[in-house]
Amino acid sequence: MRKNNLDLGVLASVVERGQSDPGVFKMHKRVEGSWNFAEGTPAYTASMVHGERTTSLTVDVAPGFGGGGLAPDPLQYMLTGLGACYAATVVTVAAMEGVDLTALSVVAEQDVDVARVYDMGDGPLMEQISVTVTVATDVSDDTLARWQQAAREKCPFAFTVINAIPLHTVVRRA
Repeated sequence: MRKNNLDLGVLASVVERGQSDPGVFKMHKRVEGSWNFAEGTPAYTASMVHGERTTSLTVDVAPGFGGGGLAPDPLQYMLTGLGACYAATVVTVAAMEGVDLTALSVVAEQDVDVARVYDMGDGPLMEQISVTVTVATDVSDDTLARWQQAAREKCPFAFTVINAIPLHTVVRRA
């Protein structure tokens, strides 16, 4: 049975298997990419495998900062990931509670100051990120507030934004 475009049988199975094997909840995600040096092309192309499919995305540097506006910039993809993850968490919580949603939209925004990138300042690169989810459903304001709190606590992307996650980086010679 599906609810809100989610397979409730799969969700129930994951929860059931996870009760005896917490490893069921662990995943490894990988995206591979390369810089494009040809003029007139987006700056970066990334490829990711999901299930039995592979998707490629192109990324460009923001217009006015060296890019040509040929594709979304990295921060727009970040907002896309955050918005999609946050929405998926809200939808999952609603579906697991048996609530039908008839529409859901997300606006994800950030205020960015890249002066530090150019050694022209030492302020924070991002001052804030906001996510606004609008849902069409017949639930109380208390339920919406509970869903908001659940999404803040359970959305992996939101967790990463809210909490300092160790970042391991390497730059090496080809």
